[in-house]
Amino acid sequence: MFDKQKKLPSSEYFRRIAPLADELRVRKNSFDIDLKNNFLSRERFVVICGPCSADEPDAMKEYVSKLSSLSARCKSLLTVARIYTAKPHSNGSGYLGTCFNLNENESADLEKGIIRCRQMMINCIENNLPVADELLYPELYDYFSDLVSYWFIGARSGEDSLHRAFASGLDVCCGVKNGTDGDLYKAADSLRAISNPNVFPFNGYQIETNGCRYAHVVLRGGVSYARGETAYFSNIDFNSVSRIKTLLKTRGLNDFIIADLNHANSGKVAKRQIENVKEVVNNTSINGVMLESYLFEGEKSTEYGVSRTDGCLSIEDTELVFGYLQRFLSEREKQ
Repeated sequence: MFDKQKKLPSSEYFRRIAPLADELRVRKNSFDIDLKNNFLSRERFVVICGPCSADEPDAMKEYVSKLSSLSARCKSLLTVARIYTAKPHSNGSGYLGTCFNLNENESADLEKGIIRCRQMMINCIENNLPVADELLYPELYDYFSDLVSYWFIGARSGEDSLHRAFASGLDVCCGVKNGTDGDLYKAADSLRAISNPNVFPFNGYQIETNGCRYAHVVLRGGVSYARGETAYFSNIDFNSVSRIKTLLKTRGLNDFIIADLNHANSGKVAKRQIENVKEVVNNTSINGVMLESYLFEGEKSTEYGVSRTDGCLSIEDTELVFGYLQRFLSEREKQ
């Protein structure tokens, strides 16, 4: 049974209720251009940074302000803020994200959630940071497309036909995560599908795309369940990165690579992201990192500034990681 609870207003309605000022629209478009140019030139190391899921607006506002200050001090890095508004879950249960829930105990109210998410993203642009979000529900794309400069296709969506086809129409940078099983061949297949033209039905229309020129792979590790035991493994080591580079090149695909420092690559232990940085910066084939951090370390908590979903680094540890990146990248350039 499908219960149509209420019809959502149009994207134009939300853009009137939570508008992006003209000067910020120019800034957002500049972010798009800078990220796409850097994707092609690879001049700066990209850092996509933020909590596993954006939740409480005041905590996000404080976090974004601190991240903006950190970004301004680390000009050799190209920093993008994670404002992830909806969250997938392997078993289908858990916190859905601020786009759906105003708090843990309230029923979903997408209209209020979309307005709240837009306000968080606008605050991010005001703080001179481009916005990244996961394209979990393609139907929500139009509600945020004027604000988001970097989309991501998650590990559970990369093999889905609709997500692939929809992402092939994006004209901004798009990261495509390998699946939860860590299979690099599947990651290359997903990237190929998104990089090429597609035709598909959507919202009552036949849609045709040209392929996303700015799509790339994000390595997030994998998990196996052999003999009933859960075992995480990394795929940001030299051998794995070399394999995916070869796969991409032989398929004529872009080999720009982002390393997700958390998830399976950290064995779901957020603090290990710091150690992962040291491995990543020694590999010149890696062009950026994704870092999960918030005001305070921890996970699965409704406390202010603590992640409701996967564990995150504190803002202090985030500053430490940025310092590592700047120093190691500077030393790498001298070699």
